[in-house]
Amino acid sequence: MFERLSSRLAGSILFFDLLLTLICLHVASVLRLWLEFGKSIFSHQVWLAWQVYLAVAIIWVIVFLLLSPHRALFAGSVLEAIGRLMAAVALAALAFSGMLYLSFRDVSRLQFVYFAVSNFLTLLLLHLLVRGYVHSRQHRGWQRRVLLVGDEPTGQLLAQEFARRTWAGIQVVGYTSNTPIADTPVPLLGSISDTARLVGEQRIDEVIFTLPPQQQSLVIQQALQLQQQPVMLHMVPSVLDLAFARTPVETLGGIPLISLRESALSDSQRLLKRAFDIVASLVLLLLFSPLMLILALLIKLESPGPVFFVQERIGEHGRRFNMFKFRSMYRDAEQRWLEVAQYDHTGRLIHKHWPDPRVTRIGHKLRRTSLDELPQLFNVLRGEMSLVGPRPEMPCITQEYEPWQWQRFRVPPGITGWWQVNGRSDKPMHLHTEDDLYYIQNYSFWLDVRILLKTIVVVFNGHGAY
Repeated sequence: MFERLSSRLAGSILFFDLLLTLICLHVASVLRLWLEFGKSIFSHQVWLAWQVYLAVAIIWVIVFLLLSPHRALFAGSVLEAIGRLMAAVALAALAFSGMLYLSFRDVSRLQFVYFAVSNFLTLLLLHLLVRGYVHSRQHRGWQRRVLLVGDEPTGQLLAQEFARRTWAGIQVVGYTSNTPIADTPVPLLGSISDTARLVGEQRIDEVIFTLPPQQQSLVIQQALQLQQQPVMLHMVPSVLDLAFARTPVETLGGIPLISLRESALSDSQRLLKRAFDIVASLVLLLLFSPLMLILALLIKLESPGPVFFVQERIGEHGRRFNMFKFRSMYRDAEQRWLEVAQYDHTGRLIHKHWPDPRVTRIGHKLRRTSLDELPQLFNVLRGEMSLVGPRPEMPCITQEYEPWQWQRFRVPPGITGWWQVNGRSDKPMHLHTEDDLYYIQNYSFWLDVRILLKTIVVVFNGHGAY
């Protein structure tokens, strides 16, 4: 939990440290020309070769990873954070000066001083702003609410460790137990069977099970009940659990924690996927904006009602959000649902079928070409969806899910996905999950690219869309 949070924060800060360092290196060249200090120098003498920028990037990354000033930013005092940053910049600058002496000896010494000083001051300002921002968010109530489940003393130790790490913004709301603990600062909120209800009532973000090994069946029971809740699950493992654990094991104050409900994406995969989503969705919105205006006009001309259809959907980890689409049905489509509801031979609901009298003429064309999905690019920009992933499902349909089907929400939902390029609406709703799990288990950035390319072909042919 803490390791995941601190690594993400540290990785982000390290990226901006490196970016600002390279900017300072370029600014130092400009300052050497503008400031009238030292002997006169020609412009071609101050502009550095790309090899110098590459060397600075390598040196700074190595030194900052070794000294980790970005980690001390949250865990240590202000003086410790400043001191570690100063040591990191000094060591990196010393290594850089040695590299210049052995290679690019014609670089101005004054230019080097400008770079080192501006680099330290710029990074110091960045680190202080980030530290101040994190602390201000904590004071404004930006916290992850944690519920402990169990009567083990381990839970009380965890609560103490959370209190010590205020930078993480984690608040222990209380605990549930069948046997209350005496003299504990953490309030008892109910029995273990009340856990699922309390998660919703108390807006819990993370649940930690501290039950003994002989009560592991309760962990399984409660974990299944919490599948439908947007909450992360963790467990204090036994020795046997640690021996066979296949998930990352973190330690908090010497206490091991196993995550039972982690995202299927690694940090690097999530970062690459999110960056691609932002760039691609912005480009697509720019390209399709004239078409979207025309479609909005046609929808309004054919039938009364709003241009956009907004519907609540289930996203990653069961979080709910409003998904946007172009309206492709008449205004009273929701009231006419029972007219067209059909079930297969096993009693499962068939979500889509043809023909559907509730669909407008322009709506039929929008669905055949999947143009009704274009407004979901705004959901992508907002971080609620991805370009590629499992379809975001309606809450009423997830009520029919079996527990294993909730695994499809371990990644962000997508506009298109493995199911859409392998049958689309021709497949019954309950078979989508197998395709989604295949996508999750075999995820890679290149699989996303492959699905996007296949989506173009499928949409062009119009297979399975209605």
